[in-house]
Amino acid sequence: MAYFTPDDLDIDVDDFYYEMSDREKQEMYELLRADGYYSSFKKEDEMPASIPEWEFINIMKKISSNRLQLTSEEDEMLKKIASRF
Repeated sequence: MAYFTPDDLDIDVDDFYYEMSDREKQEMYELLRADGYYSSFKKEDEMPASIPEWEFINIMKKISSNRLQLTSEEDEMLKKIASRF
């Protein structure tokens, strides 16, 4: 039986992607998100409406993922901002 290694094959990622069906692309999208490889990866219809909105979302994600590193003053400032709403 023939034996092939990944080095024996030369397939461009673009070629592979464009040969995928819509269902396969959806599966790949779900796998990438579940794996955390693209934690902020979004499909086109999920993209923020504007650049300021995109920046705000990224700022909030960064604060959220580093919340344990906030000082007590920073934590109080965020609570004050949130209490306005």
